Amino acid sequence: MSFSSLLSSVLPLAALLFFSNLALAEDVLRRFGPLQDTGAAGHDYAGRVLDEAMRRTRSSYGAYRIETRQVPMGREEQLRKMLLGDEVNVSVVATQPSWELQLLPIYIAPDMGLSNYRIALTTAEVQPKLSAVGSLDQLRALRVGVGEAWSSRRVLEIAGFAVYTEESAKPLVARLLAGKIDYFPRGLNEVFAEFDELRSVSPSLRVEQDILLKFPLPGYVFVSPAHPRLHKRLTAGLESMVRDGSLLRMLKRHYADVFKRARLCERRVFLLDNYNLLNPKPLQRKELWFDAFDPRSGVCKKTRKLS
Repeated sequence: MSFSSLLSSVLPLAALLFFSNLALAEDVLRRFGPLQDTGAAGHDYAGRVLDEAMRRTRSSYGAYRIETRQVPMGREEQLRKMLLGDEVNVSVVATQPSWELQLLPIYIAPDMGLSNYRIALTTAEVQPKLSAVGSLDQLRALRVGVGEAWSSRRVLEIAGFAVYTEESAKPLVARLLAGKIDYFPRGLNEVFAEFDELRSVSPSLRVEQDILLKFPLPGYVFVSPAHPRLHKRLTAGLESMVRDGSLLRMLKRHYADVFKRARLCERRVFLLDNYNLLNPKPLQRKELWFDAFDPRSGVCKKTRKLS
């Protein structure tokens, strides 16, 4: 057999093996999930969104597997592991410049900005003080708790709040119950799940009933730089979910009970700026964000303009 004949018979076989291996390739998404489910809003909503984004790109990218590890981890340690991309390669966290600069960001928030709406945990003793607040200056004067490495810390500090920090949520709740801080703002996607979990700890614990803090604090999807293919795949899947409205429908179904409990339309709203955003352009894409004060959202019946 001549060399050209041999080559012509080997090349198709090699191509067949190559594409067969490609078809069998499996993308593995590794992330740290919530330590436990804490009520309806505490279920792994971000995990469901990521799974749907991967599922709807199966025809273009092939099979996939998601590994969720329930391990407590601080923000800085998680960033170090994300840079390596072995133990974890995808995270959904409130954005920070260091994450955007070192990782591969996808500027789509699975919760469509629910973390921009902040409702506080407080106590029965402090609630009257918060109910009496009529201005931002009065609110600044009260003691607010926040995590040391959290994105919200810089927002509150720059806005002039009396900020007290702890490493994580648990010691902040302890400080709150000890009367050492007055309130502890949490995302709308977090506060009721956490309250339901913690209400048995102290009968004085409350979800604050009158005030809503609102500022841009998007929780974007970040992918390890060691996994650019996964970044492209998730971007394609999430953009598809935005286009066909499935992300919005998933959000409204999942958080329907939270919207009822939050009474957003009755609260006094205090707006803050976030000067720590590295890339503010995604905020201009209205289709990416849930607006509770637009009657079309189904939350508030009348239009409420915030300034």
